[in-house]
Amino acid sequence: MKRKELAEALQQAHVEHACQRLCAEDYWHDLLDQGAAIIADKPLGTLVDGEVLAQVVDDWLAHVATVEGLQPVIESVAHALLNHARQDPVTFGELLDEAQFEALLEQLLRLRSLRERTIHAVLNHPLISQMVSEMLYTGIKNFLLEENALAKLPGVSSMMKLGRKSVGRAMGGLEEPIRSYLRQNIRATLKTGEQWLNRELSNDRIAELARDAYGRIAPMKPAALLRDVPDDTLPGLVRQGALLSDHAATLDYSRRLVMEGIRAAIEALMAWSLPALLQAMRTDTAARRDTLAPALARGAEVLKEQGVLSAWAELALGDFYQSEACLSVLGQALRE
Repeated sequence: MKRKELAEALQQAHVEHACQRLCAEDYWHDLLDQGAAIIADKPLGTLVDGEVLAQVVDDWLAHVATVEGLQPVIESVAHALLNHARQDPVTFGELLDEAQFEALLEQLLRLRSLRERTIHAVLNHPLISQMVSEMLYTGIKNFLLEENALAKLPGVSSMMKLGRKSVGRAMGGLEEPIRSYLRQNIRATLKTGEQWLNRELSNDRIAELARDAYGRIAPMKPAALLRDVPDDTLPGLVRQGALLSDHAATLDYSRRLVMEGIRAAIEALMAWSLPALLQAMRTDTAARRDTLAPALARGAEVLKEQGVLSAWAELALGDFYQSEACLSVLGQALRE
């Protein structure tokens, strides 16, 4: 046998052996145990360069349209999830039990300053100003027409059905002065409303309203609500969501947040070893190994069936068996 032929045979045997090992649960058991033992006492943050990782993620976010590219897959998954959820009898109370709700409520009640700022922002929105102004005008108009002597004038009540312009004429041109007054004083009115809301929405009042709402919603089933979602709206929602997600990911603002998050995570992991982290997560290495090993082995089998695993094994071996170093050793062994 020529040395090149022998090198090719050895390479093929190596590839087959590697594929067999990757499909065996015991191999993954040993590999996971060895990996856990090697890094057991090392802080996890020391195993990753935070700056390099952040830069890789930043480059990905800036140039890869990940979500939009996966839109057909996301749409198929969304359809499957929606159809399943429509048939599931679970209630909101089972999804979020009372103890979890109370814990969440406790945290939300601590956000008082955020609540006040939100109320201020909402009430100062132009749309809210217009809505409140229109509500006040309608109330004043109805008062003048129904409670005031103006309502007793012949034909005024019937003219209410003829439209705002006719009502304005019946009111003797009072519509514009009323609207002008409301426009000039709407800010003061909204400020009064803001003060009232901040006063009324105390922690006790919010807790009372939230518990009442939870009591009403808990017995309801999400399936009943999801059945009202038309099927033809899902593709459009998925597409817009994909476009928005990828657009947001490319923004400097989003990427800076991601990079800061990665740096903070790496810094926090400096204080954690793998056993300590697993213990904090209420699991351990053995439990993760017993779960991961069968899954990894089965995954390797699927890749082997599809003809992918052998190609990856060949790439992992590189060109060693075709190198002059290998061929030289084989030549000496064969005494060529």
